[in-house]
Amino acid sequence: MFNTEFCSIKNIRWMAVFWLLCLSVAPVKGQEIWTLESSIWRVLEIAPEVLAADAGVRAKNGALRQAGAWPNPEIEFRADDKIGKDENTNGYDLTQLVFSQSLPISGRLRRQHKIATANLHSAKESRRAQRLQLEFQVASIFHPLQLAIATLHLSEQRLQLADSLQDVSRQRARAGDLSRLELLRIGIIRESAQQTLDEAEGEFNELLSLFQVRLGLPRERVREIVPLEPIGSAPDLTKLQTQFDTHPMLAAARYRSEAALAGVSLIRAERWQDPVVRLFRERDLLNNQRQSVTGVSVALPLPLWDRKAGQIHEARARGAQVDAQYQALRQELEGRLIQNHLHLTHLVQQGIHFRTQLLDPARELFKLTRKAYAAGETGILSLIDAHDTYFQAQTRYLELLQEAALEAAELRLAAGHSLVEAEPSTLKGTQP
Repeated sequence: MFNTEFCSIKNIRWMAVFWLLCLSVAPVKGQEIWTLESSIWRVLEIAPEVLAADAGVRAKNGALRQAGAWPNPEIEFRADDKIGKDENTNGYDLTQLVFSQSLPISGRLRRQHKIATANLHSAKESRRAQRLQLEFQVASIFHPLQLAIATLHLSEQRLQLADSLQDVSRQRARAGDLSRLELLRIGIIRESAQQTLDEAEGEFNELLSLFQVRLGLPRERVREIVPLEPIGSAPDLTKLQTQFDTHPMLAAARYRSEAALAGVSLIRAERWQDPVVRLFRERDLLNNQRQSVTGVSVALPLPLWDRKAGQIHEARARGAQVDAQYQALRQELEGRLIQNHLHLTHLVQQGIHFRTQLLDPARELFKLTRKAYAAGETGILSLIDAHDTYFQAQTRYLELLQEAALEAAELRLAAGHSLVEAEPSTLKGTQP
C-alpha cells in the first residue's frame, strides 16, 4: 500500500542530499549566508573596475589642484665682456639680471578651475555609475544561481517522488493489480526525473563556479545562498521619476556638459595671453664708471592674427555634442525606467495569479491523484498528467520569480538606485 507519509521522510532525505551539494566544506565563521547585498559588497571590494574609477577620481582631483596654480616666474642671468672691452681688461662680468612673471588676469585660471571642478564631479558620478553596473552584473549572476539551487531542490524532490511511486507500482504489479505497460510508464517517469536532476546539477555547478570567480572566492566560502522570494509589489513609478535627476549616469553627463561649456569661455579668455612683467637690473660703463640700472617692463601680446576663432567654433560644437549625448542618455534611461517598471509590475501580478490559480491547484491535484493511484482508484495516465502538470507549474513559477528579481535589478539600474546605499524602501518591494 502507498505510504502517504513519504513526503516528510523524503524531505528530510532531500535536505541532507541538497546541502551536501551546496556545502562543500564546514561553514566559514562570519559568513553564514550569501545575500545579494553581501555579494555586491564583496565585488565592490575586489573589482578592478572600482579601483580604476577611484584612480580616475584621484586624477581629476589632482587636475583640480593644478588648475588654480600660477605660472612659475623666470629669472635670467646675462654675462658678457662688454665692460671688459670698454676698460681694455677683456674680462667677463654679470651685466644683466631679469625677473619675469606672467600675470593671469584674463580669468583663465578661474575658468580652468571651473572645468576641473566639473570634471572631478563627473568622475565621482561615473564612479557611482560603475558601482551600479557592477551591482547589476552581480544580480545577473546571483539570481540565476538562486534559480539553479531551487531547480536542483525541485529535481531532487521529483526524483524522490518518482522513486516512491516506482516502489508502490512494483508492489501493485506483484499483487497483479498493475500491468507491465503501466509499470514501464512509471519507470520512464523515474528516469526522466533522474535526467532532470543531472541537468540541474550541471547547471548549478556551472553557475556556482561563475559566482565564485566573480566574487574571487574559494569554494568553501560559498556555503549557502538565500532562496528566491517573490517581490510583493513594484516601487512607485512617480517617486522614481521625481528622483530621476540624481541618476549618476545623468549627473556625470551634466558635469561633462558644464565642462564643455566652460571650455568655450576658457578659449575666449585665452585670446588675450597673459601679460608678462619683467624686473631687470643691468650693469654698464657710463662716464668711465661702472653703474647699475634698474627698470621694469611689461609685455602685452596683441591678438591680431590668431583670435582662436577655429578653436572657439570647435569647443562650441563639442559642447553641443556633449549636450546632445546627455539628452539621448536621459531619453534612453527614462524609456528603460518606464519599460522595466511596467514589466516588473506585470511579473509581480503574474506571479501572484500563477501561484493562486495554477500552482496551488496543481499541487493539490497531484496530492489527491497520488492517493487515488495508491488506492487503485485511478489509472496511470491520470497520475502522469497530474505529475507533469505540478512540476511544470512549479518550474514555471520559479522562473517567474527569477524574471521578477532580474527585472527589479534592471529597474534599479535604470532608476540609478543602489542596494548598498541609501535608497527608498519601496525599491525593495514588500514581501508577502
